[in-house]
Amino acid sequence: MTSILTDNLREDFYIKLYFDTSNGFYEAGIKRAFLDFSRTLFVKDENRKTLKQTAEKFILSELNKITQIEFNSQIEFDNFHKTICEQLIKIWSELTFGQAQKWLNMTLKYWLLFGDRRIEGIEKNAIYFHIPIDSYVQKGMFGEKYPKAWSKIDNYETYFNYQERHRSKNTENCPIIDEFNFFNIYKPK
Repeated sequence: MTSILTDNLREDFYIKLYFDTSNGFYEAGIKRAFLDFSRTLFVKDENRKTLKQTAEKFILSELNKITQIEFNSQIEFDNFHKTICEQLIKIWSELTFGQAQKWLNMTLKYWLLFGDRRIEGIEKNAIYFHIPIDSYVQKGMFGEKYPKAWSKIDNYETYFNYQERHRSKNTENCPIIDEFNFFNIYKPK
C-alpha cells in the first residue's frame, strides 16, 4: 500500500521540529550546530552576542564556498577546513579547536541532511567532509574508553588525527556517511 504521507512531507516535518528555519536553511544549520557545542563554551566576555553573530556570518560566508566551488582533493579541503577553524578562533578567541571543528562539521552535516534541494551544491564536496568529533564518536567510532574531552582539544593536529585514523579504516564510504551510519545505530552505554 502506498503511504499518503510522502517522503518529502515527512522530511520537511522532521526538519521543522528540530530546526528553526525561519531565516533559511543555511542559518538553521549554523544555529543548531552552535547549540550542539555551546554547553561547553564558558564565555567571560560580555560581548557574547556580538561575537556569536560575527562568527555565524563568517561561517556562512566561508562554508557557503563549499557549495560554490569544487575541491580537487582531500588535502585541498583539509587545508581549507584548517584555515576556517583558525580564523574562527581568531574571531572568537575563547573557542578551542575542538569547539570550532564541532561548529563547522555539524553545520556541514546539517546542511547535507537538508539536501541539495534546500542547500544547493552541498553534495559537491561532501566526500571530503570531516567527522564531527565528540564523546560519542571518540568512544563509539574510535573505541576510546576515557577520551580527552573533545571540547578541550586545543590544537588542530590532535583533532585531525581522528580524521586520519578514520580514513585509514578504508570503509569504502566517505567519512561523513560513516558518521551518519554510526549515529543511526549507536547506543550509548
